[in-house]
Amino acid sequence: MKLRSSARRVTSLPNLDTQVADNNSATSKALRNPLVLDVVFAQLNNSDLKVARLVCREWGDVGASLLGKRAFLDINKIFQLKGTTLHLATPVHEKLTRKLVIKEKFDPSVPANRTDDVITNIFTELSFNLSEVTRDIEFYITLKKLAIAFLNGLRTLKSTQLQHISIYIHSTNWNVNKARIQSLQKLPVQQNLTSMKFEIPADTRKWGSGIHTFQPVLQVLIDSAPNLTSLDVTASFCPNLEGCKNLKVLKFCFENCNHGACRNFDVATTTVTTMLTPVRDSLIELELSYDVHKSQIGDQVRNLDVPIMSNLISLTVNPGYVYIREFFDEKHIPKLRNLTLRDQYYVFADLSTHLNFWRQHRGVQFFVLQISGNYRINLQHGEQIVHLFPAVKKLDATVSINSNLAPEVMSPFHLWDLEEARLVVRNVCVASEMARVLKHVANWKGVKRVNFENTYIKQDAIAACCQDIILYSRGLQKVEISGRVIPEVLEVVRPIFEAGGVPVELKGGVYRKHGILY
Repeated sequence: MKLRSSARRVTSLPNLDTQVADNNSATSKALRNPLVLDVVFAQLNNSDLKVARLVCREWGDVGASLLGKRAFLDINKIFQLKGTTLHLATPVHEKLTRKLVIKEKFDPSVPANRTDDVITNIFTELSFNLSEVTRDIEFYITLKKLAIAFLNGLRTLKSTQLQHISIYIHSTNWNVNKARIQSLQKLPVQQNLTSMKFEIPADTRKWGSGIHTFQPVLQVLIDSAPNLTSLDVTASFCPNLEGCKNLKVLKFCFENCNHGACRNFDVATTTVTTMLTPVRDSLIELELSYDVHKSQIGDQVRNLDVPIMSNLISLTVNPGYVYIREFFDEKHIPKLRNLTLRDQYYVFADLSTHLNFWRQHRGVQFFVLQISGNYRINLQHGEQIVHLFPAVKKLDATVSINSNLAPEVMSPFHLWDLEEARLVVRNVCVASEMARVLKHVANWKGVKRVNFENTYIKQDAIAACCQDIILYSRGLQKVEISGRVIPEVLEVVRPIFEAGGVPVELKGGVYRKHGILY
């Protein structure tokens, strides 16, 4: 079924004199030129574009094309069920079907027990669009039968132009994990499918309701995409990537599950290693995390057959106990250039949970450190970081100032031959600590920027430290202080920094009286 374009309907414009309109005039041609229309319509946001009066076919085509690239069309809102027949409730320009979202809840005319049939039939009704126009689909699953219906519908299309599929598991059935979806029939090969996302939201993961159930859904989709280049997976299982010979980007988060097979960390590390082996020569970007809602590190498996990631350039690891021993070094990641270490916000741990698994890597040039207030970090950790990664040229660090972090931890970073550095410091409540941070950063090499976020400092305290802040800011490209905005306080404090002739921008974070923000 090919959808009709609503833009092709006759539009009445009372102020338009059709007798004198010349379609061949320069103005008329310009106003119908797709290149001109692309520039004009690009100035409209999605809301304006949706209500714009597109008075001719050319305007309708360009407007629909632009909106189709920007926004997802909610399929659930355009179909109704009349008796046993699925009916398109409103005409839709085919270019609006470039990006589609499918959910469980349809028009009231669709009873709950018919939802799976309707999902499958949509693929038949929109067969032309889904085969030729659609590039991106988001599908939200709550029940196993809906997942099967989606795959059955996709199977009817044979080949498509699909480039990306996102699957979001929102299971509300507490018993769904008692029976996993059994083996599924293979899908037709999707040559154009290069990107895929499979996510189980935190609330679903927390209660373990059906996490393990949907493993075959992900696997059958992966197996249908031989040209997959990007895969983002949040799940309680490790997919088989044997067929992903072209995979470049892998983001994998191993999550909680009430299923017994998912509780053993040894199993997790073993299967992660197995998962990585087939893509060891193709991956250039890898992100690993392991969300097990615990603060203690278990005993990891030793003597694994650890793969050598021959072309991996960027690595992100979060949190510490996702590590596989004897893997994070120059031997196994020889081309690593970009490294990001993150913590886990609800876990109280030591930065050593990251660093102790590493051996020196002289290839890392861009180092990102993202540490919340729950991680303990000290001067020794700063020295250890510089030793492990001695060739860093670019630094991007986010830390929180509290009892677990002293500004002195940043002192060793002056040993790096930095070209560029950005430091984000959160939760500063003492003005003197702000000055201490700037004092250490001032000794770093390269172009330096510091952002103080969620700052909470008394007006008289920051006034007393203004001269120190000004002094240590002189060698920096920019210093920004932000937090709760109290205009009358900023009017008093901001001129002090402006008079100092330094790049300090005060946006907020200063209050007048203790505990009272006014």
